[in-house]
Amino acid sequence: MARYIFHKQKLSDKFGVGLVKFAFKFKAARERYNFKFKFAFTNTLSKKYSYGKSITYDIIDINGTKTETIYYLNQESKYALIQLHGGAYVSGYNDSYRKTAKKYLKSNKNLRIYSLCYSLAPKHPFPKALEEAIDLYNYLLDNGYKSQNIIIAGDSAGGGLTLALGLALKDKKIPLPKAMITMSAWTDFAAEGMSYEKNKLNDPFFGIGTSPLPKKDYAGDMDFRHPYISPKYGDYSEFSDLLMFVGGHELIESDTLDLAEKVENAIVHDYDGMFHVFPLGFNKMASSRSAWRIINEFINNQIGR
Repeated sequence: MARYIFHKQKLSDKFGVGLVKFAFKFKAARERYNFKFKFAFTNTLSKKYSYGKSITYDIIDINGTKTETIYYLNQESKYALIQLHGGAYVSGYNDSYRKTAKKYLKSNKNLRIYSLCYSLAPKHPFPKALEEAIDLYNYLLDNGYKSQNIIIAGDSAGGGLTLALGLALKDKKIPLPKAMITMSAWTDFAAEGMSYEKNKLNDPFFGIGTSPLPKKDYAGDMDFRHPYISPKYGDYSEFSDLLMFVGGHELIESDTLDLAEKVENAIVHDYDGMFHVFPLGFNKMASSRSAWRIINEFINNQIGR
């Protein structure tokens, strides 16, 4: 049974939630009056993006799939963190995830961040993204990283892919990474959890009145309960240490809570009233700042400072 921690909503969180609901409810007004929410999230992948003078940026190619990697100059980089981005398996890597990669890097200067630009559905449905994640993990092992020096992190679909990767590695008898981190992981394509009813009116991203999640685009004709598609249904015996975040108003809240019940060495942080992938949202929100403090501490407890 996982360790469960509940966080009460703060005033700054309520302000952030209000902005997100405004952005979704008044989409037409936002477009008409040109309101900008790029300070929260952007889908743009800039051709020229600066991480700062102290950070080195490279692109590696593994079997035709690109991975962006960043690390600090003059550091050993003996630890690796694989970042698997969200986007329902249909939206690609972007500048917001570059900002997230930099946040992970700041947690420990001996890290090297590998952000996988995996192939997208529906052109490339399951299992393409999972195969590419396995290839990247094996690449790290082949290039001198020990499994106990690797962390995998992902949000939303990337969180589901993180857990699917762990399950696939376990089945293939490949040494598991030291730890995993998920934010609002999408783990239940079958949508059997109680939050699909409880939060259908609360979730501005995926609740009633929004576009349905594109399950078939990724899963195709596969069983929605296949553990590599819906990791909620997997076997988590002898699994990596797991840190999970979820918002209390998410349609997929139970995707995290139900799965965590199966992972003895999991820690779950459930934030009252918060929306999907809130740690990637506004820096002014107490919940986001809290989540990143916990992430930084977790990373350093796992691999040392």
